[in-house]
Amino acid sequence: MSSTAFAPQLPATRSARPVRAVRPARPAPRAQGSLRLTRRGRLVVLVLGLVAMLALGVVLGSVSAASDESTAGQTETIRVQSGDTLWDIAAARAGSGESVQDVIDEIRSINHLSSGALMAGDQLEVPAAG
Repeated sequence: MSSTAFAPQLPATRSARPVRAVRPARPAPRAQGSLRLTRRGRLVVLVLGLVAMLALGVVLGSVSAASDESTAGQTETIRVQSGDTLWDIAAARAGSGESVQDVIDEIRSINHLSSGALMAGDQLEVPAAG
């Protein structure tokens, strides 16, 4: 017997389709009215927010200053004499039952004094005598 190589026949296959390149997926469509900010846009929104907060602070500060001025009708202007101390002035202005230290604090607040040192000839706004 002779040995003959017999190769089995494979069934005929269809030719392969060319492979298409995969495209990236499209982003989902945005809803009407939605807004997408860039880096610059976010910076602009941040700066506008800070400016708005600053403006609000200025407005509130001016309201506070206006309320401080409302006490101006209840004050008198005096000239500091030689030898006057803040304690003497406050004691003369303190009403009955009112602490002299509270009056000193009020005088310092009204006149924006950082210390209790006074010079002869200075003019002070003091609460009206009570």
